[in-house]
Amino acid sequence: MKAFIFALATATAAWSVPSDAQRQNPYAVTIRVNDSVITNFEVTQRILLLRAFGTSGDLEKTAREQLIEDRLRIQAAAQAGLIVTAEELEGGVSEFAARSELTADQLYQYVDKNGATKESMKEFVRAGLLWRNLVQARFAGQAKMSNNEIDETLNLSTVRKKQSILFSEIRLPLNQFSNEKVFELAEQLSNSITTENAFAEAAQQHSQSPSRSNSGRLDWLPVAQLPAALAAQIMALEPGEVTAPITSGQTLSLFQLRGVRDEQVEGTGPVTLKYVLVNIPGEPSSKHSLADATKLINDVDTCNDLRAASRRFEPSGYTSNLVDVDNVPPILAIELANLDRHEASYYTNSKGTLTVVMLCDRLRKSPEDVRKKIRINRFNQRMSGYGQSFLDELKADAVIEYQ
Repeated sequence: MKAFIFALATATAAWSVPSDAQRQNPYAVTIRVNDSVITNFEVTQRILLLRAFGTSGDLEKTAREQLIEDRLRIQAAAQAGLIVTAEELEGGVSEFAARSELTADQLYQYVDKNGATKESMKEFVRAGLLWRNLVQARFAGQAKMSNNEIDETLNLSTVRKKQSILFSEIRLPLNQFSNEKVFELAEQLSNSITTENAFAEAAQQHSQSPSRSNSGRLDWLPVAQLPAALAAQIMALEPGEVTAPITSGQTLSLFQLRGVRDEQVEGTGPVTLKYVLVNIPGEPSSKHSLADATKLINDVDTCNDLRAASRRFEPSGYTSNLVDVDNVPPILAIELANLDRHEASYYTNSKGTLTVVMLCDRLRKSPEDVRKKIRINRFNQRMSGYGQSFLDELKADAVIEYQ
């Protein structure tokens, strides 16, 4: 199951050693965030939810960080006068559950089997809904894409149909480190790297992608098989230049252009991709997970085979997708661009674990609402960036005390 999409100049933290009574009392306060408190019970419940979602790493640390961020989100939404009604909350839970092809009741049953309560699941979703509404209300005007920007993207899209690009990547997962530190690292790399060798060294040192073993270097890819927004940002570079940090889900990526070449290609590029994903449970870099992923790929020949073989990973293992190429997350789009029909591979997802992806089909047709799709895709990218920056500001101004 995918993890949810969900005054001081610097943060102040007062550390103290908790007493035995505090440790044993589930309702004792463990963290204060401005005027709000977080209890031991809430930390335990969030750990159970994270475990149910298949999150890896230091779950207690992640739980505490998430709960602190949720408190800041809720406080900011309250200051703006925003609330979530009971109907909206149930709709949010249903939306979250649908991402793993579950109903809300099935999701509640699943987390209950893993020791987490229905109320904890609701609070998890409620914080995300409030934040989404707040970010929309605060930044929607700034994130709109102008007609000139759409025209520029369309011009690149027209040219890109008969071109391929050679580029390298660095992937930085946001859920395994302090987000602020990850953004600082990404900005530093983006601003300082000027050569292919420097990018390769940075990829070897920092990237959490399978391409790390090849210094982040990818093979030639047809630009038509990449999202227009991603292709536009890479093709706007000169060879050796690096993009600004690009957020995709819980991953921050940098791309360096290495070359562009013309191709003899007839017709339009693929518009819609049909593919399946199977999340492989296990610890990051686990040999057992790698063996499971490799065996799964070797045992199947079609998408239907993959669905049947993935049942042992249910309920969170298998998802079927039919998505316009411009709406596919950049990391996944790069993997799919390397596959032929019914070919499969695996990649490291934003949680640090493995996901097997199989391409079922490419549907080649020209959509009538290209401009709308470009506008929506760029808008969502900008909103994600604005939201993260706003959350970083709230953290910097917060008074956070650990009991």
